Amino acid sequence: MNFFPTYRNFLFVCFPFLGIGFLIKKLQIDIKQKPSLLFVMAVMGLVVFEAFLNYKVFKLNQNESIDLLFSLLIACPAMFLYCKNLPMKTDSKILASISTAIYLIHPLLMNLIYTSQMRFRNLIFLGALASASLLLVFINKKVKYLL
Repeated sequence: MNFFPTYRNFLFVCFPFLGIGFLIKKLQIDIKQKPSLLFVMAVMGLVVFEAFLNYKVFKLNQNESIDLLFSLLIACPAMFLYCKNLPMKTDSKILASISTAIYLIHPLLMNLIYTSQMRFRNLIFLGALASASLLLVFINKKVKYLL
């Protein structure tokens, strides 16, 4: 069941979230109602609880990636709707560059960091990912079309 091509594909990863995004736009849910911070925190707690159940109750292997959680179908749209209209003091270009850099660099860093047996791998990964992504964004300012 945890073989990447069987579950990490368009049908099980992209399509549900694209469909929910399409319905949010089509039904204008973002205009009609906005979730409260309490609700967003509750569904984020639901994500953590589902991950806890996977590892502690169902005894799934911690070395395997279990990243498709059912609670994400509620948490992601709720967080999107909550954050969508928050005032931001930055332009969307820098946010787009950072997200592109994270998307492009994270598989390499995961391969480098998670194959070793060092302590605090998650913290090291997050620090390396943030540093490498910001470095790519700054390089992109000098060398156009990098990202």
